[in-house]
Amino acid sequence: MPIDQDFMKQPVTGEHKGHKIRGEVKPPEKLGIHGTHVAVDHDCCEGDGICISVCPVGVFEWVGSPGHPKSNKKSDPANEPECIFCRACEAQCPVTAIKITEI
Repeated sequence: MPIDQDFMKQPVTGEHKGHKIRGEVKPPEKLGIHGTHVAVDHDCCEGDGICISVCPVGVFEWVGSPGHPKSNKKSDPANEPECIFCRACEAQCPVTAIKITEI
């Protein structure tokens, strides 16, 4: 299932590396949506890393997600402020786990 396009309406349930987490968080199964203008649904993310390899400015970093049913690692928008809104990550994500919103 792709990222919820209206994820910003979900409550903020935490923070990680300076970005907000929205939605239900109950590790290891539910990890929420990380980020704001570069948002990654950690419950959709399959951890293939294409977003990491196509991002020209290094927005993403690996973060462990041991026990998650889809992947033991996730792409995390740890450097979200660096985003230049090229949308390469959004276009290449095979499971549509990323949403870019220009600010």
